[in-house]
Amino acid sequence: MRVTVVGLGYVGLVTSACLAEWGHQVVGVDADPRRLGSLREGRVPFHEPRLPELVADGIERGTLRFTDDLKGASAAADMVIVAVGTHDGNGGWQTDTVRGALADIVPAMGDTATLVIRSTLPPDFIRQLPQIVASRRSTAGLTPIPVMLNPEFTREGRAVRDYQQPDRIVLGVVDDPEGHGESALRELYHSAAAPVIVMGAIDAAITKLGANLFLATKISFANELAEICDAFGADVSTVVDGMSYDTRIGGAFLRAGVGFGGSCLPNQVSMTIRTAAQAGVDTPLLTAVDDVNHRRRTQVVQRAASLLDGTVRGRRVALLGLTFKPDTDDLRDAPALTIASEFIEGGATVIAYDPMPTARERSASLVPGLEVVAAAADALRDADIAVLVTEWPEFVDMDWASAAMAMRRRILIDGRNVLNGAEVAAAGFTYSSFGRGTVAPTGVEVGATNSASFASLQWNRG
Repeated sequence: MRVTVVGLGYVGLVTSACLAEWGHQVVGVDADPRRLGSLREGRVPFHEPRLPELVADGIERGTLRFTDDLKGASAAADMVIVAVGTHDGNGGWQTDTVRGALADIVPAMGDTATLVIRSTLPPDFIRQLPQIVASRRSTAGLTPIPVMLNPEFTREGRAVRDYQQPDRIVLGVVDDPEGHGESALRELYHSAAAPVIVMGAIDAAITKLGANLFLATKISFANELAEICDAFGADVSTVVDGMSYDTRIGGAFLRAGVGFGGSCLPNQVSMTIRTAAQAGVDTPLLTAVDDVNHRRRTQVVQRAASLLDGTVRGRRVALLGLTFKPDTDDLRDAPALTIASEFIEGGATVIAYDPMPTARERSASLVPGLEVVAAAADALRDADIAVLVTEWPEFVDMDWASAAMAMRRRILIDGRNVLNGAEVAAAGFTYSSFGRGTVAPTGVEVGATNSASFASLQWNRG
């Protein structure tokens, strides 16, 4: 199929590259000349495993190209997929980008083509879609075209795998009286071995929202459960493991820690709360999910203060991890940025490190007063406390005995509950996690070291 994908962010670029690998002829459209220039050279403007290889391969094979000619690319396509952003940057929806794209796309499309919306949209706007498209076709003297919704369920860090091996493919019917749109989408996904579920467009949109809202709820539930475990001396990891054997529950996303971040879960929770309120619907459960998630970040700083004789003022904090999750360079609503800001507001000096260079470059400008360094060793040197925020393998596999020698005080908060508390305590640390208690140091006292001897330590510096 000849496919045009409009918007080359995470969703649009992954969609373009994967469809090109499946053999479709794909044209990616974006208005940013710098992004287009990078992509034409095979350089992906953000980190996503396997995506650079797919883009380069598609360009080499001639199945993928990029342009800023929206009308021309739309006119030549069997299918146009709209994947532009819909966040307003303030926890709400905006549909201006979609409306602007449709104004150019719809009158340019051929009579046999299918329009597919892959952007996440508020239900109220989806109600307006049939009239918006029909009006623009009629004004241009053109026949109606099928309009479909195809929500995405990909995860950053695993987006290529999720697109090519999906759990399910959801097709939402906006306007498709003769079924041509559904048939075209089924052909588009001919290489994906997954159930295809066809439903109404608003049902499809809320299916997407519902999945993310439920995952967010599981994370906040695990965090609230962790507080109960701390109060009574239980281990939340053991508790959740016992729960996960119940097939009605499962263990995915039942992980206590600093909470969720990124562009999807936080925004979709807040946007749904706002949209529901506008429709007169109270959402106490989702409001609590949002509250628990934000409270968790503050609790990290409070925990640090309690371990540092009651205050973080004047302390040096080593912040390990900046991105909201491993295998991405995405800093959108990353818990680390909020945690860093609260430490700095409390009078602490925060030295941060992340294995992703692009994240390091951007983060310093996002948090006034944050110092970002190029190696974990530099963050840990002379620190009073270390806080693990992102569970990069570099931190999970770190030689903590060597790390302890670099620090002024040996205190570690495991914000993702990924480390073995007993092993870290044996390395000389006071180890604190969420829902698993605090473990006092049990190893041999680690002596101080000077900077020269520390530089010679053979541990992973990133």
